[in-house]
Amino acid sequence: MDCKLAGAMNFDGKRILVIGASGALGGELSNQLHAAGAQVLGTASSEASAARLPANLTLRLLLNLEDPTSVKTVVDYLIAEGHPLDGIINAAGLVGFGTSLETPHDGAVRLMQANHFGPAAIYRGLQPLLVASGEAEREPFIAAINGLVAEKIFPGMSAYSASKAAAAANLATVALEWRRFKIKTTDARPGHTETGLAGRAIFGTAPAFPEGMTAAHVVSVILAGIVEQKPLLASTDF
Repeated sequence: MDCKLAGAMNFDGKRILVIGASGALGGELSNQLHAAGAQVLGTASSEASAARLPANLTLRLLLNLEDPTSVKTVVDYLIAEGHPLDGIINAAGLVGFGTSLETPHDGAVRLMQANHFGPAAIYRGLQPLLVASGEAEREPFIAAINGLVAEKIFPGMSAYSASKAAAAANLATVALEWRRFKIKTTDARPGHTETGLAGRAIFGTAPAFPEGMTAAHVVSVILAGIVEQKPLLASTDF
C-alpha cells in the first residue's frame, strides 16, 4: 500500500494513536502504519489482550473504553507526556445481538459506553494535541471504524446499531466544530469483516454472516481514505 500519494498527506513520521491495537483490525492498522513510516501508539483493553499488541509499537497503553477512569488516565498521561499527536484511529468496540425487546439494559449501556462515550472522551481529551499538530501543519485527523450498521439498519442489532449511529453522529459533529483547527475526520463503514468480533458478543447470538472481507483489505482502504482526506468511506467503498 502506498500512503504517499502525490499532493496528499502521508504517514511518514506521524505519531498516531490506534485504539484497539490488540484486535484484528487494530493490529493490521498498526502494522500498515508502521510500514508507512508512522510511530504508532497502541492500546489494549486488558493485560491479557496486551499480549496481542504488535511488537513494532512506539508506545503500549492499557485503555478500557468501558471505564471512564481508564480513559482519563490515558488522556492525562498523553497530555502530560507532551509529545505531538497527529492522528487517532478507533478500531475498538463491543457488539451485542438481539431485538429491541430482547436487549438487556445493562448490555445496551455497555455498548454505548464502549462504542460512543469512551471514544468521544478520548477525542475530546486529546484535542489539544491534535490542535498543536494542526498549528504545525502536520495534517491531524481522527478516524473511526463505525461499520455498515452506521448507515443501514438490521433487525436483531438494535443496541449495537444505536451505539454506532451515536459514534458516527459525534464524529460528524467533531468534523464541523474542529475544522477551524485543521483536524480532518474519516468515518469508515465497512461491511462484515473477518475479525472474530461477532463470536465475542457481550449478549445474544450472532446471525449467520456470509464470509467477510479480510482485515488487510479493509485497513488498506481506510488508510488510503485517510491519506486522501475523505470524510466518509461508505460500505460501497470497500
